[in-house]
Amino acid sequence: MKFPNTTQWAKVWILLCVYLNAAGWVLSALGCLDSLGYGLVIGGGLLGFLFVWKKGGVSLGSVSRAKLRWRFSRFLPAFFVLLCALAFLGGALYLPNNYDALTYRFPRVLHWLSIHRWHWIDESESRMNYSAPGFEWLMTPLFAFTGSDRFFFLINIISYAMLPGLIYAAFTRLGVARHVAWHWMWLLPCGGCFIAQAGSIGNDAFSAVYFLSAIHFTLQARISRKASDLWFGAMAAALLTVSKASNIPLLLPWFLAVLPTLGLLRKRILATAIVSCLALLSSFTPLAIMNIRHTGKWTGCLENSSTIQIKNPFCGVLGNGLQLLTRNAMPPVMPLAQMWNKKVSGFMAGPIGNKLLFDFPRLDLKWSELDSEEAAGLGLGVSALLVISVFAGLCGNPQAQRRMASSRLRFQTGAWICTGSGIALLAYMAKMGSESTARLIAPYYPAVIAGLLLLPGMAILTRKRWWRICAVLAALSALPIIILNPSRPLWPALTICKKVATSFPKSPLFSRALTVYSVYRDRADSLAPLRKYLTKADQIVGFIGADDSEISLWRPFGQRKVQAVTPTNLPRFADNQLLIFARAEGVESLFHQPMEQWLKATGAKVLGKETLFQKVSRGGTEWFVIRLEK
Repeated sequence: MKFPNTTQWAKVWILLCVYLNAAGWVLSALGCLDSLGYGLVIGGGLLGFLFVWKKGGVSLGSVSRAKLRWRFSRFLPAFFVLLCALAFLGGALYLPNNYDALTYRFPRVLHWLSIHRWHWIDESESRMNYSAPGFEWLMTPLFAFTGSDRFFFLINIISYAMLPGLIYAAFTRLGVARHVAWHWMWLLPCGGCFIAQAGSIGNDAFSAVYFLSAIHFTLQARISRKASDLWFGAMAAALLTVSKASNIPLLLPWFLAVLPTLGLLRKRILATAIVSCLALLSSFTPLAIMNIRHTGKWTGCLENSSTIQIKNPFCGVLGNGLQLLTRNAMPPVMPLAQMWNKKVSGFMAGPIGNKLLFDFPRLDLKWSELDSEEAAGLGLGVSALLVISVFAGLCGNPQAQRRMASSRLRFQTGAWICTGSGIALLAYMAKMGSESTARLIAPYYPAVIAGLLLLPGMAILTRKRWWRICAVLAALSALPIIILNPSRPLWPALTICKKVATSFPKSPLFSRALTVYSVYRDRADSLAPLRKYLTKADQIVGFIGADDSEISLWRPFGQRKVQAVTPTNLPRFADNQLLIFARAEGVESLFHQPMEQWLKATGAKVLGKETLFQKVSRGGTEWFVIRLEK
């Protein structure tokens, strides 16, 4: 009996993602972005896929059951299956609570579907408009058909399940020894950023599948001499950019891989043109055009309002380097994080720290008690094993280099592509000034690591007993991340934390643990107490926030619409006396005056107040329920 091969499934996944990205823009242009429009599009797509499959254009069966059983009888593959099961369990048990998704990515889907098309949203949260929509174009049909956000985590689960096969395929194409690639195909998915997002709706780690597919299929074309492999590589590269604009530098290593094979496209010009159009439509290009149309800049971020762009490249590389070093050196559980943070605060108050903060305002070198999906990098386990492997590899026998690759040309090809990946990472670090670099560069990790695995001695190293023991320990370091994850704890976190906090009332560590797990438990519906002020007549409600989630006010989905209150549309809310939910910081940032002054100036009537928690770092904040008088 045959079972599907990962790379063949990757082709199906790429086709599906390209189809849904392109369909989203087409349905938006037609004003049919709804369940009916998606039903017709997906139905037609399935018929086309079945037709091609019947004609023999798609083959999915290539692994026997006996080989599959043998493969997963060993520790690392079996452990990966366990991680997949735990990630699926966490995603199924908990509502999605990734904060970026709740703040601007899921709301933009609700806004699109409310008027059946993509549109520029009149929002104070500008990321709803200019951010890459690749993950959202996969979320939209799921929500259109189910009316629920419960199934969004499946996107990341599917991507995570494909990681090992694609890592092995891409690494061996790059020249990594098969034995080395086999071990790292199971170890790399144990990295914190990958396992923490496996059951999440974060949009960082899932794009690693696109990068690995782009490299594998492009290099595969050199062997198969098939233009179709180049097409799949191009479509995967396009999807890489639409997942996150910060992935655009990764087009450099793909470009280095595709250059020698461009001649394969000469005999398939018409088909290549069609694929090129699909790739452009499913890339960041359509949104870049919309950003230029509405803001004049392809990024859509005016005047660097998010302070994420670095003007001093040296400070960018240094700051991001320090962030990667500190975050990847943090253990999965770190009870002494506050001690480290005090030392970091002292460093940042000094002359070097002040200079870095001036050029890198969002620099963050602090640790947290638990590694979480918002900031997780590779993690200490995988990072330490990589450092040990590189050090041992450099001290290995130089003759091992000749046994690493099947040919000298293949090694040189991989070295050039991995060097291009390193240059892409440096470009990112020089330009991007986010505090979450360790998480954002998730798709960069595979190619950079592949370059390190090309070092001499790696093939011999992975056969040593002590290294295999270290590999098992590195893999096991993923368990605390997925089990203790505040977003989706797989243990009775609140029950135990309450008992321990009660027994040790003076302990700040136990008190903080209780706060963290409590806030994360309610984050998916953090503004739920405000719904008691709503009536059936409130079909449209106003929202004024500052990096806040409006999702709670949309629930139950389909009953009302939430609109941001801005200086331009404020009179309409007053004329219709619509209900407005506002936080003081949002009013101050948007209307440039204190809450009390704004209430007097607008003649607003306060109907109620609630103290609510959305972020642990922010603590409880006061929300006002108001109605403007005519």
